[in-house]
Amino acid sequence: MAAEVTVLIPSYNPGDYLQDALRSVFRQSYRNWHIILVDDASTDDSVAMFQDYLSHPKVTLIRNKYNLGQSRSMNIGLKQVDTPYVIQLDADDWLLPRTLEILVREARKKPEEVAVISGNIRVVVEEKAVGRKEDTPSVFIRKGRNFKDRWDFLLSNSSVWPRFYRTKALRSVGGWPTDDPFEGRYMEDKRILMRLIEKYRFHWIDQVLYVHRRHQYNQTGKMQSYRYITKWNIIDVLKRWGDLYNPVFSVDEDGWVYLVKLIPKNPIVEGSSLHSPEA
Repeated sequence: MAAEVTVLIPSYNPGDYLQDALRSVFRQSYRNWHIILVDDASTDDSVAMFQDYLSHPKVTLIRNKYNLGQSRSMNIGLKQVDTPYVIQLDADDWLLPRTLEILVREARKKPEEVAVISGNIRVVVEEKAVGRKEDTPSVFIRKGRNFKDRWDFLLSNSSVWPRFYRTKALRSVGGWPTDDPFEGRYMEDKRILMRLIEKYRFHWIDQVLYVHRRHQYNQTGKMQSYRYITKWNIIDVLKRWGDLYNPVFSVDEDGWVYLVKLIPKNPIVEGSSLHSPEA
């Protein structure tokens, strides 16, 4: 039977972690999948170490000659996708055994206007993880939720996990944006989700479907870059959405920037502000 979902894995120097990601796909209860792994000019031996997986007929390996970053790598992979659905799997994370079965079954029931299906994630924090505090639990669950509209998603300061996309929707917005100052190297999830929610809806399943590993090499450890791109992305979104509001930002105790509220540029009542533009 032809594959129905592509597992798109962007990979840069994942080391041994890549084995967990690949193995989790091969162990899925749902079997009609295809893997596209885009190696972004890794300098470790990860590709050579796992040839038993990468030489399998259900796996396509693409190797970039130069390091292009996460978004450009995934766009390269997207060009090769020939399935109706795509799920992103980072090379240091893994799927639970029934993840694809649950997501595909749910996607079949949803209309075309639903572009993204997500669930909850289990976060595994390694001892040397960047920013880890003594009281940080080594394993915890982060729950997602549904969003009533694009403004609700913007003000949630959140992402969704896993990100199970309708391929047609991804292509309709041009794939992952790379027009930011970092050319798509950071916060690729929020940037593509903001584009998709302009035209489509998201759907959430209240089940743990993905395992995210926090370790000392996570990109999210580059706090200064993430603070900058968080603000840049929100300002960019607001301009695209009509340039009606000024954002108010704050920084939490861990150093993350978040959106507090939106203030109308031309409020009906002077001094008024809105927490939700469509409330």
